[in-house]
Amino acid sequence: MIKNINLNHQGHDLLDFYLDEKFKELVLSKNWAKLDQLIFDLTASGSPLHQLLRHQLDFSSIEHIIAIRSAPGDEDGIWHDDGSRLLGFSLSLNLDPEKIIGGHLLFKLKESNVEPVIYPPQPWGKLIIFLSGLSGYEHKVTAVTEGHRIVIAGWCS
Repeated sequence: MIKNINLNHQGHDLLDFYLDEKFKELVLSKNWAKLDQLIFDLTASGSPLHQLLRHQLDFSSIEHIIAIRSAPGDEDGIWHDDGSRLLGFSLSLNLDPEKIIGGHLLFKLKESNVEPVIYPPQPWGKLIIFLSGLSGYEHKVTAVTEGHRIVIAGWCS
């Protein structure tokens, strides 16, 4: 059962999420291995992010990746629905989102002619949550043509 009214009606929502300064230090130093370890802690059962996501929708597990998209050479993603996952999220680690050209996250109902909802690269700590194909939604990310887009991308099953 979807508990968030915006998520229930729109299929997506934008929230604020506090990230400790140690996350910023690891992004600045590009210490992706250490950052990945912190994200495991951040998504563990009972953690703040886990609790916030559980307030949106019940699930049993979280997976994540650190998604870094950079120009030149980035390509548009394809429309996809994340299969059997219940909920997706994108937690921004962008320090200078205004310097990023492209890298928009788009959502729409599958097989719909309605224009997709478009989220430009978000500032640090913004959390976009969205429903997956199980609820009839799909998404994609456009190519980054200037700058670097860094997010924690995750899925709840």
